[in-house]
Amino acid sequence: MQAITLGKRQRNNRHNGFSLIEILFVIFILAASTLALYSLFNMSLKMLWENKARVGATQLANEKLEIARNLPYNSVGTIGGTVAGTIPEDETVARNGIDYNVYTNVVYVDDEFDGTWASQPVDSLSNDYKRVLVRVSWHSNFSGSPVKFYSDVAPKGVETTLGGGTLVLTIFNMNGLPVSDANVHIYSDDVAPIVDMNTFTNAQGQVILPGVKAANEAYEITITKSGYSSSQTYDTTVALPAPDKPHLTIFEGQATSASFSIDQTADMFIYVKDINGLPLGNFTVHVQGQKRIGLDGNDQPVLKFNEDKISNASGVINMSDIEWDNYEITVVAATGYDINEIDPPAPVALMPLDSLGVNLKLEPTAAHSLIVTVKDVEDATVEGASVRVTNSQGYDKTIITGSAGQTFFTPLSNATTTVAVTKSGYEDYSNEIQVSGYSYEPVIMVVP
Repeated sequence: MQAITLGKRQRNNRHNGFSLIEILFVIFILAASTLALYSLFNMSLKMLWENKARVGATQLANEKLEIARNLPYNSVGTIGGTVAGTIPEDETVARNGIDYNVYTNVVYVDDEFDGTWASQPVDSLSNDYKRVLVRVSWHSNFSGSPVKFYSDVAPKGVETTLGGGTLVLTIFNMNGLPVSDANVHIYSDDVAPIVDMNTFTNAQGQVILPGVKAANEAYEITITKSGYSSSQTYDTTVALPAPDKPHLTIFEGQATSASFSIDQTADMFIYVKDINGLPLGNFTVHVQGQKRIGLDGNDQPVLKFNEDKISNASGVINMSDIEWDNYEITVVAATGYDINEIDPPAPVALMPLDSLGVNLKLEPTAAHSLIVTVKDVEDATVEGASVRVTNSQGYDKTIITGSAGQTFFTPLSNATTTVAVTKSGYEDYSNEIQVSGYSYEPVIMVVP
């Protein structure tokens, strides 16, 4: 009887305990719950801090506007602004342990009630009143969108002419669409007081500034935006006697309009290899775009991008954050190499936000060589075309184009040379050229 009772008690003891897996599972649930509560508590603290920062920014912006409203009308302006005054354009203000950046912009407003610079007839008094914009920003773990307030300040009595003209700047992207919130820096030391100000484009990609002092080629304009290319006006110099965009002239009582194009930048990676596919490190390649900034003294274009680039130990040239353009890639003769193939073929079209790899295949230099690029009328490369090159010195060689649509012939003689290209579905092509040094023959194949 005692044995039976003892056996039952042992079985009951086994059922009353917890296994190790059950204990670990409970610990995991408690840890996950605690972590979730901590994350929620931490997020709540951050949101409280953000609300505190935004309230402080709002109060600070209102204070700055109130100060501007109480200034004499002639003092309502920024130091270095086109509307000159006593207000700093940029300043850092500490409040409640938070550092705020305060940006103030003051411009004249040409109100529509009496006509504008663009109306007919033109409003001769374009400085109807002043508009004060205060933007307060701070470092934030959230979106951190700045606080913006503005107020109009009118003169006491009737408007009076201050002279000058209206500056109208329009910023657009590659597709002709307006670029909003682009930074526009305006500088001129040809007027007094000196103008050195920053402002931002509106939703239409424009900055309109009435009441700018008249001066000849005096206003330097630079357009920038984070993640975008830049555009600017240029000095007239010995190296650049004819800039496409000289510094702007403001005429008395007239509007000066100028447009600038910027867009998001792109990346290009050039992989430099020899004919056997081995990387060529510390190798110099010349890269130039097609966009120009003006003409030199010999009426030759001065290019916006025109640089030598050197490959790293892996044979890679990393070109980050460059402007959209069509880029030519060439090799300096002193390197002892010629280009065998560029894929994609030059000029390399780089579009905004592209991350483009370019394969550059090189082979040792010959005195005379020829590269042939075969494309169709749509500018697409033609693969599988038969390219035959013959010359008066007995040279006769045929090469089939690859995916880049290119073939390279070397060594050649300085002689009259015939290039013949055939491919099923296209008309035959033949042309006679004079090969001298490193020569290039573009071929356009036409469907019959």
